[in-house]
Amino acid sequence: MVFEKEKEAFDIRTFTTEILNRVDSNTRRIRSIEQRLNLLESRISSLEEKLIDEIDKLGRGFEQLQLDVKAVSESLKVLRAEMLKMNKNMEKTALKAEVKELATLLDLYNPIKSSFVTKEEVRRMLEELEKKITQR
Repeated sequence: MVFEKEKEAFDIRTFTTEILNRVDSNTRRIRSIEQRLNLLESRISSLEEKLIDEIDKLGRGFEQLQLDVKAVSESLKVLRAEMLKMNKNMEKTALKAEVKELATLLDLYNPIKSSFVTKEEVRRMLEELEKKITQR
């Protein structure tokens, strides 16, 4: 019996040692898991902050794009109005053919290029013609 008590005591010590070893092992595993969990939480938090920053940047970018589109739209309106004014003014101006016609008419009536006669010259010519006719 004494031998059995020692065996039981030995078994209890072995058993408690095994339990303590397992508890220590489990505690280490839990710490490791907690550390990984903390690391994951910090990474997720960092990613969330970056995501919020990027969303803010995108929002500002879209607002700027809207402003740019409005500015371009206004510029196009102004350009269209100016083009309409130019078209109306173009309708009022002379065409190329009309300008050429005016140029030829001006060339005809240009006293430097054309040979016009004065009244006095016409009278003299008529008198000379009359003299020639009467002399025959």
